[in-house]
Amino acid sequence: MAQGCTTKESPELFVSTPSNSYRSTVLSIPPHLSSSTEGPQQRQMVSGSSADVTLESAKKKARLWCKSSQRLRIALVLALALGIEGLLRSNINMAMVCMVNKTALIESSAARSVRSVTAAQLLSTDNFVAQNYTLTATLSRNPEAPAVADSQCAQPEETEERARVYNGDLPWTSREQAMIFTSFYMGGLAVVLPGGLLCEKYGAKFVVFWGAVINAVGTVMTPSVAYMLGPYAVMALRFIMGCGQGILVPCMNVLISCWFPAAEKSTALAISTTGNQFSVIIALFLTAELCQITALGGWAMSFYVYAVFGFVFCILWHCVVADHPESARVSPDELSYIHGENIHHVMSSRNSKPMPWKKILTSPVIWAIALSSFSQSFVTVGIVTYIPQYYKSILKMKLSSNGVMSALPFVIQLLTKILFAAIADILNKRKICTMNTVTKMFNLIASFGCGVCLIALTMVDCTQPLYAIVLVVTGVGLTSGYIPGYNTSIVCVAPIYTSGIASFCKLLAQIASVASPYMIGLLTKNGQLVEWQLVFYLISGVLFTTGLFFQISGSSEVQPWAKVEGFSEQPKPQETALLTNDGNVA
Repeated sequence: MAQGCTTKESPELFVSTPSNSYRSTVLSIPPHLSSSTEGPQQRQMVSGSSADVTLESAKKKARLWCKSSQRLRIALVLALALGIEGLLRSNINMAMVCMVNKTALIESSAARSVRSVTAAQLLSTDNFVAQNYTLTATLSRNPEAPAVADSQCAQPEETEERARVYNGDLPWTSREQAMIFTSFYMGGLAVVLPGGLLCEKYGAKFVVFWGAVINAVGTVMTPSVAYMLGPYAVMALRFIMGCGQGILVPCMNVLISCWFPAAEKSTALAISTTGNQFSVIIALFLTAELCQITALGGWAMSFYVYAVFGFVFCILWHCVVADHPESARVSPDELSYIHGENIHHVMSSRNSKPMPWKKILTSPVIWAIALSSFSQSFVTVGIVTYIPQYYKSILKMKLSSNGVMSALPFVIQLLTKILFAAIADILNKRKICTMNTVTKMFNLIASFGCGVCLIALTMVDCTQPLYAIVLVVTGVGLTSGYIPGYNTSIVCVAPIYTSGIASFCKLLAQIASVASPYMIGLLTKNGQLVEWQLVFYLISGVLFTTGLFFQISGSSEVQPWAKVEGFSEQPKPQETALLTNDGNVA
């Protein structure tokens, strides 16, 4: 268990447990539950039944959904943390379409093509025709058949507006843009391992506070750094911001494990992770609107506004959050309930074993789970980062429409996330299907469902914007199947080694978060339809391959090497649901 989850000042309670479980455990409880006639160093022997009565009474008085619940406040602040830091991460995805001067890039590319034609080549008629074709293709940005497509999708009344809001003043190449997107996730990758250690050593409150300060300062500096120092300085700045935000998730896990009983962890996770979807929705929509207000600085204003949000959040976090319940204004009943219900986790921590990394890294089941984690992050980060570019260059959308339609898939994802979880819960509780069947079914829906949508998207062009939007929205919505899919397997296949498996999956997810935007940026240099078709084919290939591998090798059953003698209870997925990944966190 993470440091700070127990208190030294409280007496210890010896609780008897069933014979098929561990023999005994020591549970730290608040002083008011101890005998009034005994000193703080004495121990009170309590039977399991009497402890249950006390905890049941505390549970009734310490409801989660009431205004006095400190647990609810912690969950809401965690949701705000993911939301605000998500804004600071995602706003550049939409802002980039307003920051970069595409016209300058095209003219620069054309000039390079002209300079590459030598005098000797011009004397040759064949070479002259070939070079003229190359130059024309460069200027048109689509050597296949740009004239027909552009004329069909052109919107003359919007030409001046598009030039004003879409044409920025930064001549950054597609490769430089891709590196800027990628650098943030590289920062997150760099702190995958040390992040948890920092939270354990210094406390989640302290670490998240300074990580948020780093992100807010980095956000307010971004416009100045972009203008004065160029793209490579922005890459370095975004890398540092990624490090500051990468520590949020492990610290969130520590806080949830300390503050919430096992039965409420899924609820805490559901509340807190809604910040991911809301941050993307707000960032894509609001940034598009702010970009159009040139009187306030256009795209630069979005960074300043979000930085203010970040600084306000830092103050709120410092005032509201505590590392453990004992250091907060928690009622005696709520404190009793938190400590009493966490007995299962105390037993697990007392009987932990060394992490069997060889078994984990050679298990086909673990690799099936980890590769699904890779796949989810690959598609989600890619779409979050580049869907505004697709809507701009291929569907020729106005900026306001771009913001709304870029946010829409994540509104649907938020709804399907709740829907799929509810359906999976019903199937498991009513024993309509085995947990293994439910897990594979939802993972199939996520991987193959999204993959089919992206394949269909390759057949759509700018003359069919409605079909394209429906396919993008449907594909992203179906990825919510990963939550009751492989995420359930993470907490079931090796209950006592869940943290190690989750860390391995997180590592692959971060690698995908780095690879996806970089790959898409390299493949869509000119914003041509054929380039985007290749992107969708590659993402679909990743989805199909990892999805098929999970159907063959994946499982939600406890593995033989992870079974504990004398302890046969299968942990409920909600008890360790805090380790799930929805693909949107750095």
